[in-house]
Amino acid sequence: MTTDREQIRQRFLQLNTAIVCDVYDELGWPVTALHTDIRRRTFERARVAGWAYPIEGQLSPATGPDRLKLEVADALPAGCVTVWGGANASGICLFGDLIAATMAKRGCHGAVVDGGFRDLEAISETGFPVFARYVSPVQSVGRWRVTRHAEPIVVRGALGGLVTVSPDDFVLGDEDGVVVVQAERVREVLERAEAIVRQEAEARKLSEEGMTAQEMLERFGHV
Repeated sequence: MTTDREQIRQRFLQLNTAIVCDVYDELGWPVTALHTDIRRRTFERARVAGWAYPIEGQLSPATGPDRLKLEVADALPAGCVTVWGGANASGICLFGDLIAATMAKRGCHGAVVDGGFRDLEAISETGFPVFARYVSPVQSVGRWRVTRHAEPIVVRGALGGLVTVSPDDFVLGDEDGVVVVQAERVREVLERAEAIVRQEAEARKLSEEGMTAQEMLERFGHV
C-alpha cells in the first residue's frame, strides 16, 4: 500500500457519508450509497474506510470447507475493505470471527456485507468493524460459497437500484450508512467534500453569530 493511498484513506476518515452523498448530488451523479439495511453491526462505534475488495458468492449445497473463501482471506491486500455481494441466501452467515481475524491480520480495515455474519461479540471485541444486513448463527457451509473475487460485483443501493463495486473503489461507512466512490472519482469527491466541510464550519460559526438559514442558503448554496 502506498503512502498516498493511506493519506487518502486518512482524509476520508475525517469526512462522513452524508457529505459524500451531497457531492454526488451536487455533481449530478447517481448516488452510490448502499441499502439502508447495511449498517454497522459491531458494537464499537467506528467508521470503515478503505479500498474495495469485492467478494461474491452464491447458493450451493456443496459440503466441506469453502477453500476459495479461505484463499481470498489469506491473500487480501493491505488497506482494503472487503465488500461481500451475491448473497442471494438469507438467514446464514458468510463468515465468522476466524475469517474476520484473518482479514484483519492481512491489513483489511473492515467488511461490508450484503448479507449476514456471526460471532458478533467476538468480532466486536477485536475492533474490526462490520457493516451488514443482519447477524445469524447459521453457518454457510453446505448452503453458500464464494464463487469469485477481485472483480466488479453489484450490491443493493439505498435508492432501490444496484450499486456496482469494483476493485479499488473507495468505501466509507459510518452511523448513517455506507457509500462507494468509484476509483476514477476518488480525488474529485474527496477534495470537494473537504471544501464543503470547510464551508459548513464557517456557516456554523456565522449561525452562532446570528446568520439566518435563508442567508446561509444565499451565501453557501445549501443548508
